[in-house]
Amino acid sequence: MEQWPSISLPPPPQTRWWRWGVVVLGLGIAIGLVGAYVEIPYYTLGPGPARNVAQLIHVEGERTYGSDGVFFLTTVAVSSRPVTLFEALVGWVDPAISLVKRDVIVRPGLSDDQQDQFNLLDMEESKYAAIISALSAVGLAEEPIPGARVVAVAAGFPAANVLRPGDLITQANGVRVTNVVDLVKQIIAKPAGATLTMRVVRGNDTLNLSLVTGRSPVASDEGRPVVGAALAPAFRLPLDVTVDSENIGGPSAGLAFALTIADALVPEDLTRGHHVAVTGTIDLEGHVGPVGGVEFKVRAAEREGADIFLVPKDEVKEATDAASHVRVIGVATLQEAFAALRTLGRLAPAA
Repeated sequence: MEQWPSISLPPPPQTRWWRWGVVVLGLGIAIGLVGAYVEIPYYTLGPGPARNVAQLIHVEGERTYGSDGVFFLTTVAVSSRPVTLFEALVGWVDPAISLVKRDVIVRPGLSDDQQDQFNLLDMEESKYAAIISALSAVGLAEEPIPGARVVAVAAGFPAANVLRPGDLITQANGVRVTNVVDLVKQIIAKPAGATLTMRVVRGNDTLNLSLVTGRSPVASDEGRPVVGAALAPAFRLPLDVTVDSENIGGPSAGLAFALTIADALVPEDLTRGHHVAVTGTIDLEGHVGPVGGVEFKVRAAEREGADIFLVPKDEVKEATDAASHVRVIGVATLQEAFAALRTLGRLAPAA
């Protein structure tokens, strides 16, 4: 039988799948690291916690009254730093979260820490205005006194180691200070870096103090001299009201504070047994101003079980569009808020 000569064939090429696996794995790790650690100049906004305001306020020197209902302040949760690519992806697909550019929440020229300081100053001014407007609304406010009151000081600014909250400034650069405008004129009278001398009443002591003004870091201020203090008209209060804002920043809890303080000082139950969420700035005369993130605050209010939501009058539509079951009421002043609450039917206290 004829035999064919044997032919030696080369071995089949080995499968190189493991090399492709290494490449894919490496790409996955690289993408994961980029997504997890590379930040982009966006921040997330979403519903923040709601707070029972009565638990944050303490009044001494006057009889106080309880309520069957409760006032809640509402907040917006803001990311503490720019988001990563993965966090941005979550924000894009989650309807409860919004992505915003940095300059929406951080003023141009400020670092994140500096913006936090400005937010805390806004909160302290809001608390002071809430106290004064509430006392005025219930007939306990006194006339303003000459001088400029230091409401708060910002860390890292010239006033931080010189002035204290509660200080009354009565003179600056040898000129009498009767109001905040007088003091501001003296602060900006010379370029940043100049020495500002002050006469300050602190408790029972009168002090002569000085500081060197700094340059405002806010880009639009163009280096205007600042001291880094929140200033307000001075009042001598007939009672002691303290508000624990729990490190919440911004001015939007002013109306909530004012309503709760007033509610504590009058026999009338302003809540009528309702769970009333509140947002809105307030000034010394009781005018209510607009706030940001109303749609997120609506979600926070509903999550907390609020059945009424008081908002600035100009933001009623935005709040109503976001609401599913809470009743939205717009107000322009503290007195309008009182009037709106008095139209509510009384709810029986929970058993």
